[in-house]
Amino acid sequence: MVEIFLLEQLTVFAKYGTLSKAAEILHITQPALSRSMKKLEEIFEVPLFVRSKSRIMLNETGKYAAIRAQEVLEADAKMLESTRAFDRSRNTVSIGSCASLPIDMLMPIFQETFKGKTIATEIMDDESLIKGLKNQTHQIAILHKVPEDRDIFTKKYIDEHLYVSFPKGHPLASRGYITFKDIDGMSVLGHRNARFWVEICQQNMQSGRLMAQDSLEILRELVDASSLPVFSSDLTIMRSNRPPTERIAVPLSDESAYATYYLACAMRERDKYGDLFEAVELKGRELEKQVSGSASE
Repeated sequence: MVEIFLLEQLTVFAKYGTLSKAAEILHITQPALSRSMKKLEEIFEVPLFVRSKSRIMLNETGKYAAIRAQEVLEADAKMLESTRAFDRSRNTVSIGSCASLPIDMLMPIFQETFKGKTIATEIMDDESLIKGLKNQTHQIAILHKVPEDRDIFTKKYIDEHLYVSFPKGHPLASRGYITFKDIDGMSVLGHRNARFWVEICQQNMQSGRLMAQDSLEILRELVDASSLPVFSSDLTIMRSNRPPTERIAVPLSDESAYATYYLACAMRERDKYGDLFEAVELKGRELEKQVSGSASE
């Protein structure tokens, strides 16, 4: 049986071509690497190298062995990753989301569904979330679009509509709606964990400046202390428990200012999470009624 470290050394030698360079990359001495190559030949019981006084080189069999060694190393890494993912699935539920708000809103349902398990959350783009569902690093994801991938099951959660909050007296505060073009050229505050919303705002404000904050607490302090416009949404307005401020929220009418969140899992896990999807769908309908009431006030 060949030890993994010997295969790693063989692939590094095959890549760099000399014992000195390979030893440097591996952080071992050249004599130690030479002994490892000799041991590999003893294990394989065939010559792997062409030796001269000044250097050794892989022969055709050695090159073939290096290719197969790389395959073994990749399989070994995949085995470790899948085993760790399996263990996480038994003890930890990994939930990824394209933005922080929807995952915060659904946390009570997740906690009820996954009692006794640790819930780990992560914010990332849709492409990474879909990959995570497929390789089992995520069990559940919240996307802002339905993927074309048939291996992913989705169900609508809720819609979100982007707003901009202005101080009273601002020229745009009295408008029934605005567009990105109206605020292009301005500095506008926002929350970085809105993730895909940040990208949409940046794409639509070529001359403006999005001042995205990592900390929600700091963002709130800046909103209270400045007269800068700030991005919000019908969902954040509905969820806010803060006392009224001297600001007016105006909706954006651009098509890109509307988004829909979808709960997703791997298609193979659809039945396993059936109750969760039903609960989220019901919660979404309830929230949309609340949002309509909050937006109309």
